[in-house]
Amino acid sequence: MDGLAQFVFFLVGGLAILAFAGDFLVNGASAMAQRVGISPLLAGIFIVGFGTSAPEMVVALDAAIQGYPELALGNIVGSNIANVWLVLALPALMAPIAAGAMGQRTALIAMLLATAAWIVIAAFMPLTLWVGVAFLAGLIGYAIYTYVDLRAAKARGIDVPIDDEDHGLSLGRTIAYLAIGIVGLPLGANLIVEGGVGLAEIFDIPEEVVGLTLLAVGTSLPEIGAGIAAVIRQRTEILFGNVLGSNLFNILGAGGLVAMFGPIEITGTFVRYDHWAMAAAALTAAVFILTNSKVSRLAAAAMLLVYTLYIYGLVRGWNLLALFGG
Repeated sequence: MDGLAQFVFFLVGGLAILAFAGDFLVNGASAMAQRVGISPLLAGIFIVGFGTSAPEMVVALDAAIQGYPELALGNIVGSNIANVWLVLALPALMAPIAAGAMGQRTALIAMLLATAAWIVIAAFMPLTLWVGVAFLAGLIGYAIYTYVDLRAAKARGIDVPIDDEDHGLSLGRTIAYLAIGIVGLPLGANLIVEGGVGLAEIFDIPEEVVGLTLLAVGTSLPEIGAGIAAVIRQRTEILFGNVLGSNLFNILGAGGLVAMFGPIEITGTFVRYDHWAMAAAALTAAVFILTNSKVSRLAAAAMLLVYTLYIYGLVRGWNLLALFGG
């Protein structure tokens, strides 16, 4: 097997392992949460939210450990862009997606603050150990706030929607699912990083571009799968929550872990182009939620067009910062 075929095999194989391992982890963790008596709603928010973001977190961490920070940063930023303009759009082509459900505005505010913090920090300073600590602390703080807020809502008699799916797993199968997920995620991540770096070297493509495109879309596959499944089950009201939660975990979770290996300078295409796209994607989600609008098929087509334009601009090396004299 020559070098090109080997790296393609690593990349495709790693993505496949990542998708299966992530699915096993989410199902196993959700079943375990039910066994120990965790609220189904909380399990849905945090376990599914974490589970669908686990590929981004593990790939970013693995890339940082191996000394490829640009690959890690590209995966985080690119996934947050793809989560809105791609992950929301594809299911919406099948059926309109409702926005504005309970808890989404709070999650939106948290996601917007995290996005703004990432962009501002990148503009003025590198990612450092203390930035990583602050990001992880913010994620823990948000989790605690959400837990307390949901408990208070239930105490006031507010009807809190829950994910009441019966996973039907025995204890043995639950443990096996968790084990497969825990072992499979880092294995798939390592293969993806090896394949992505190898292809970047063969075709002389910057590592950050590989992270922003191939890795970003690949690690967003769990979110795409969850979105399509939600449409099939007619549970589209949970899609925005999943996307917001995933973006929040990507920045504060994956970004926080990567920053622990700092200082890492965020420069180049991120500052000139991609951070502007990430901000625009976050604001796109905000428009739908704040206006309680549905993502129609027309809106979905428009978002896919915008995402295609973003990829084209990335490949062409567009510099949006130059519009403001940067």
